[in-house]
Amino acid sequence: MYDVEMTHLGIFLISGLASPIAVKVIQYLLAPNIPRLKAARTTYECGEKPVGEAQIRFNIQFYTFAVVFVVFDILTILFLLWAFSFRVLVVDYQNTILIVMGAFTGLLLTGLFFWFKKGTMSWV
Repeated sequence: MYDVEMTHLGIFLISGLASPIAVKVIQYLLAPNIPRLKAARTTYECGEKPVGEAQIRFNIQFYTFAVVFVVFDILTILFLLWAFSFRVLVVDYQNTILIVMGAFTGLLLTGLFFWFKKGTMSWV
């Protein structure tokens, strides 16, 4: 039994390592060999002359706002599903479910208040 499992694991590992190599070899053999133009190696291939560097400083506040948006978007969907299915749930478990959802909401609001207290969300 152990030998069969190890054989399957070995086949899986070998095929997992060999498949990307096989894809690159096939790509090298079948892809057309067109010499690259100098313009194709620039930052923008559309014909515009690049001004400055392509890497700019990114304000981390946009990332924080995006994370908060995604968290509360998923939270809204979760609460809607919970509210629609709450009527169907067994009466014996409704109090337990209310406590769990209250604790979940409290945990998320604690995180939000922490963000506000730290000043991360003050610009929003």
